[in-house]
Amino acid sequence: MSQSEELKAENARLAARVAELEALLAAKPPIDRASLYRMTDAAPWGVMSVSRDGVIDYANRGMQRWLTRPPPASGDAPETAVSADLWEAMREPLAAAMAGATFEDLLVLRDASGEPRDLKLTVVPRGTGSNGITGAVASVYDVTEHRALDRAVRENEARLAQITAVSPTAIYLFDFNTGSAIWAAGLTEPVYGYTPHELVAGGATLIGTLIHPEDIPSVGRRLRELAATPDGHVSEFELRVRRRDGGWRWILDRAVAFERDGEGRVIKTLSAAIDIDERKQAEERRVMLINELNHRVKNTLASVQSIARQTLRSGRPPEQAMDLFTARLVALSAAHNVLTRENWSGAALHEIAQEALAPFTTRGDGRIRIEGPDARLCARAAVGLAMALHELATNAAKYGALSGENGRVDLTWTLDDSAPVRRLALEWRERDGPAVSPPARSGFGSRLLTQGLPGELDGTTDLVFDAAGVVCRITAPLEATPVLDLA
Repeated sequence: MSQSEELKAENARLAARVAELEALLAAKPPIDRASLYRMTDAAPWGVMSVSRDGVIDYANRGMQRWLTRPPPASGDAPETAVSADLWEAMREPLAAAMAGATFEDLLVLRDASGEPRDLKLTVVPRGTGSNGITGAVASVYDVTEHRALDRAVRENEARLAQITAVSPTAIYLFDFNTGSAIWAAGLTEPVYGYTPHELVAGGATLIGTLIHPEDIPSVGRRLRELAATPDGHVSEFELRVRRRDGGWRWILDRAVAFERDGEGRVIKTLSAAIDIDERKQAEERRVMLINELNHRVKNTLASVQSIARQTLRSGRPPEQAMDLFTARLVALSAAHNVLTRENWSGAALHEIAQEALAPFTTRGDGRIRIEGPDARLCARAAVGLAMALHELATNAAKYGALSGENGRVDLTWTLDDSAPVRRLALEWRERDGPAVSPPARSGFGSRLLTQGLPGELDGTTDLVFDAAGVVCRITAPLEATPVLDLA
């Protein structure tokens, strides 16, 4: 048998089977219309059957809201039995359904009482087969509550998006079962360094790398405490998190229990976190400055006490002693002014020298030459050196190079970088002044230079009363004193 003959035989067998099935279907009793109506009567939506003649065959109880008379309204014309808005919306779809077309749309219509309702209207042909289309069936699904809920959800989502957009917080839901964030929003990038999507997609692996190892025990303890508190209680804790660039920043996390299991254990928390790194740094700087202030006040009082004792015991007349004491306090104050401008982190040597010698440069421009490379002194060394320069200049103005018209002073220094610790070599040299001879007794200035200053600088001082002019050489290590930015 050829392939063509096989196909013909198979088609014949299929045709016989179809005829057999059609005969079986024809032999079954049809479901009566009353049974169909009883089934639709219990439906929670409206159903209305319209005959080809344009009258209502049946309307179930779900159509009551849209009818001007009680259901089933059989035999009534839909244009009089159906509310005006609904009839206007279904009139053309009913006519189209008689020709085999279907219709579906979401509408807002007024029901029979005049109340606006959201609905889904569906109109389909009724009847098929040898009898053809015998009418149309309209279904009315009232979706007012659903759409109101949907609008409320969208409005709430929009409000949440606006709130998170203006709030400086990262908001997230943490699931203890998965050990990860299951939802995140807000400013997660400024706080954690990751977008909301990255935080969620990173799962437990990412979360495990965020928390500083030293903070993990305290975070766990706080979360256990949160689990024992009533719902609504807010738990706050500070911790360090690793940013994408590897750096650590402080954040403040405020968490509440969001969901508990059947045994009351917290399985999800809702948290809002903000970056407090700048605040923490400011707190650390404030503590450091308070400690430094306490230290400086004590040192300043000690310095004033020492200056007063050394000045007043010199046997000078009270008026002269007062003038000298005041001048020394002014020198001390000038050094403090420089350090205050530098936040007491240290000071530039050039600035310390200029401030200390400013009262003496008015006696002749260019008579004091200050020259040396840039160098910074720690606060203690800056105060000590300022006082030393003041004493040297005071002595030069009274007895040395600055006491006459032609004298000069060279203040120079060099830096030695060859040693493990950078060293300063400073020289004060007077010239072209009157002949100098060693003093008969050691006064405050000499003791400050030879005894006090070496201790302040952790260095050495060599004071020489040479006939050509006083020479003072100071050597000391330079501590690393970067500028402290408190902005």
